[in-house]
Amino acid sequence: MEQDQYLTLFQQYAVRMKEIRLLSTPDLNDIKDPDEFGQILAENFSKIGKLAIENRKIINDVLKPIMFSDVELTDAMRKMLQQFDELLVDEDSMEEVDVHLSEIINRILNSHDFMVGEADDENAKIQAMAKKVKRDYFLISALTRYDSDELDEIRRQAIENRNKLAEYLGKETFTGLSTEAKVAVLRFSLMGALLYESNLYAMPDSWWEDCLSILEQAAGILKDPFYRKQLPDYDWDSYEFRIYYYGSYLAYSFIPKHVAQKVYIYAEKAVAFLENTTNDAILAAVNVQQEKDLRYMASVLAGYTPAREACDLFYSAYEARDAEDYSLTGTDKNLDTPSLYLSTAKITNLQLTETDFDRYIEIQKSVLDYIYNIPKQSSVYMKCVTLLTNFPQYFREIPGGLTMEEFCIKAFAAVHPPTYVHINMVARFAECIARHLLDSNPELFIGFPGCDTVEQVISKKEQILYYTYHSSLCHDLGKLFIVDVVSMYGRNLLDDEFSMIKSHPVTGARIASMHASTRDYVDVIRGHHLWYDCSKGYPADFDTFSSPYKTIIDIVLAADCLDAATDTVGRSYNKGKTFDDYEKEIKEGAGTRYAPFLVELFARPEVREDLLYLLGGGRNRMYRELYMLLKK
Repeated sequence: MEQDQYLTLFQQYAVRMKEIRLLSTPDLNDIKDPDEFGQILAENFSKIGKLAIENRKIINDVLKPIMFSDVELTDAMRKMLQQFDELLVDEDSMEEVDVHLSEIINRILNSHDFMVGEADDENAKIQAMAKKVKRDYFLISALTRYDSDELDEIRRQAIENRNKLAEYLGKETFTGLSTEAKVAVLRFSLMGALLYESNLYAMPDSWWEDCLSILEQAAGILKDPFYRKQLPDYDWDSYEFRIYYYGSYLAYSFIPKHVAQKVYIYAEKAVAFLENTTNDAILAAVNVQQEKDLRYMASVLAGYTPAREACDLFYSAYEARDAEDYSLTGTDKNLDTPSLYLSTAKITNLQLTETDFDRYIEIQKSVLDYIYNIPKQSSVYMKCVTLLTNFPQYFREIPGGLTMEEFCIKAFAAVHPPTYVHINMVARFAECIARHLLDSNPELFIGFPGCDTVEQVISKKEQILYYTYHSSLCHDLGKLFIVDVVSMYGRNLLDDEFSMIKSHPVTGARIASMHASTRDYVDVIRGHHLWYDCSKGYPADFDTFSSPYKTIIDIVLAADCLDAATDTVGRSYNKGKTFDDYEKEIKEGAGTRYAPFLVELFARPEVREDLLYLLGGGRNRMYRELYMLLKK
């Protein structure tokens, strides 16, 4: 195949991925009848399935042979892959078409670049290492949204690559590099500071010392006339600003007070720089208000500014937003600024007032409204979806506001309608199964809190059904953090992406444990992908037999599988099975994958009739309900 043919295929792949995104999130303004919404989505996902087949052919026929080849890439093939990579992630507009496949392509390029060893062009090797720093940052930013066992190793390798790149800053070595390589070494060895970002867990002091040493090294380079002489035409203003900007960005992380004091200095310098610079390129690329917000955040963490004062400033900035601005700066003001308000209040354990309660309610409503109305063609769509994941991290349940359960359900409605419908269908299936099981085998619920006897189970029937329904609504809460992966309809999931999918029970359980409305559902959220006998599924370190909610976990597993098996709308890979097919699976898996009691239960005509009724029109009713919710 000629190079032009390859490039055409890659361009078609990118176009199809964009088309798939539009098809999966149709514009409600084009749909006048709520009864048409589900039908349109069904038709769209049928089209998505066909588009995905074409994309899979490209991956299987073109990329996979390259991935598993020991033959060195030709210059033409390397250039072609680089062009494909640029189609997948536009770093200027921050549009992500397929960032995870981009990471795979970069692994291919890097492995081939490095395998030729020292004899290879040193400048080309530097460019590959620099690009890897950039891609590693995108990947780590995605991974920090959820609980990942792989994050530490990926970050370790990323930092190791950055440190190898920084070795070229030695003056004797630096002198011998091409101009392009010198620029790459300067820019991306500095960008390595962002690889240390950690907004989920506190890190040891040594971690932050290593990070700050990168910024300090860059500050030394900025002052050293040697480097300016080597690159007299380099944009040293931008380099200076990046030092301050990357330093201030650490305010998003869980940093100790002494680190925050240094971060505050960087944030101060960043704001001062922006207020005095005439560099139009920098001013066009950076949100000045966001930088001021980071300065306040750092000031609070450093102990310089009371949390109350900072929160008032954040909210004042938020009130000044344009609620219809979907530019890069607009998304920061509408989504990032309120998350700073919420995170400051939560991290500092701020005593909330009635005014704060009103603000929380306004933020909850306005953030969801903003997400509901994202132009689906917008290049910032995935950025908005990603920023939305900040809110469950810093969410507080307050009087008159949404509960965590309510917020997440509404968020799914906005960013991933199929999951909204799925969790509601699972809740209805699970409640139906539990109701019949309580009538026929109430002894199976002994062990549910407060239920040591059959009589107590019967007396708490409605409480058990309430728990079953609402824990089912929350079972996929962790998917809110990986919507970009869940929405990957255009091809098969990569190994890394499947690992992300497998993380959602643990991530969901962690978030649920933080809030009163969802705390009791942690076991169901954590265990809903484990087989009845715990021999398979995930997470492997959870024994559902130790849970007082064991029977309900098994019911939710069965309900989850029923909806997944029969859904043809939100699952482009799924042709859909009949209830008879599903019942056959239950029988074959009884005692291993599925609870043995399900076989006898599903054999009862009234149970089968009720489940078939829910299957018959339930999904269409849910899409109608979703349409009305979004339009309202």
